Amino acid sequence: MSITELNSLLSQHNINLEQWSHEKGTKTTVELQNEIESGETTLETRLDRLYRVVKLVSVNVQVKLGEQLFTLVEDKQIFFTGAVRKRGLNSLSEKIMAGETPELAVYRCLKEEIGLNNVTKPLINLGFTEEIKSSPSYPTLNSIYQVFNYQVVLDEDDLQFIRFSEYQKNSQKITLFSLELL
Repeated sequence: MSITELNSLLSQHNINLEQWSHEKGTKTTVELQNEIESGETTLETRLDRLYRVVKLVSVNVQVKLGEQLFTLVEDKQIFFTGAVRKRGLNSLSEKIMAGETPELAVYRCLKEEIGLNNVTKPLINLGFTEEIKSSPSYPTLNSIYQVFNYQVVLDEDDLQFIRFSEYQKNSQKITLFSLELL
């Protein structure tokens, strides 16, 4: 789908693109087009309404330190434009790429988000959920999130491999993480 076709489709469904810009802390139509072309997002019409459909994994990362159990929290994203998006998310998430299994997406998520390679701890499958909600990345275009939920419990030895900030040059942002007591 060309950018012109995408803009036309969005316009036909009364999607307001005025808020779609990096300066406002959101993504652009070009980024949506890239998501569609890479297979990580599809567009679907349900009851005459256009939705962005995203399949993703959600990974609750817990760390046992002594007798205490902590959860990894994504605190915020800092964009190079100066915008700051508060997150407070108690799980990592990553889009499932075309042809990728949810389990492989979990391992890729752990590697990309917090630098954790070669996870030896078991993945706990917590089931599947689907929800429709507004995306902060694409205001006015509702998204259907099809989520495969997992949990992994790490220990003190794993801390040396965890990165508590993620620098994304292409997205021009930094994501910050911390541990919170459960």
